[in-house]
Amino acid sequence: MDINSAGGREAGFSFEKLAAVAEYEASDLFNPAEKAALRYTEEICRESVDVPDDVFEELRRHFKDSEIVELTGTIALENFRARFNRALQIPSDELCQPPANHPVLKAASHQHV
Repeated sequence: MDINSAGGREAGFSFEKLAAVAEYEASDLFNPAEKAALRYTEEICRESVDVPDDVFEELRRHFKDSEIVELTGTIALENFRARFNRALQIPSDELCQPPANHPVLKAASHQHV
């Protein structure tokens, strides 16, 4: 989350938008293409990588095949990094300070109990 937040801010994303990713479905900060990409991300990062047809078809309405390949590679890499860091309990570099009620912080506090 840290390095992606820093990269996102460098690419022009506001902290408000980055902090809203966990509730992207209900947020007006994300356009339909971004929501399609985030839905796809959620499906890829589940234990099973059987992406439902409706999620993939929505993605195809917004992205070319080459963009879907690039998006899939990026998601897979970030999923790998997150799982790697979590498994080895590598702490945050504190590059991103989400709001106190952010779901990531809630999940982390339950893990350390």
